[in-house]
Amino acid sequence: MDLIIGFLTGLGIVISIITIVKDNKKLGILQLILTIICPIVTYLFCLKKEDFIFGGTNFEFLIQTATIDRMIEPWIILILYIILVVLISTNIFNLFDIKKKK
Repeated sequence: MDLIIGFLTGLGIVISIITIVKDNKKLGILQLILTIICPIVTYLFCLKKEDFIFGGTNFEFLIQTATIDRMIEPWIILILYIILVVLISTNIFNLFDIKKKK
């Protein structure tokens, strides 16, 4: 889970900076803010693992709290990551379209 979050964070920061410099400042800043917020929210929620006396991994904790405990926070985290992936892929496609037009 840490590898995937780190990869998405790194990719998000790079693509958002490129988007801010070249194309759309509003979309780039929105993506940069979301890229910074998502891992922070995920790790802050996973710190609650000790309050639940849960011995598994962070990913297992997120799955259990979402499905068995029926908490809303893991679903919000999932929605944030889905929005982040959509923004990253949209910006990547927009950057490739700009290069093709020139």
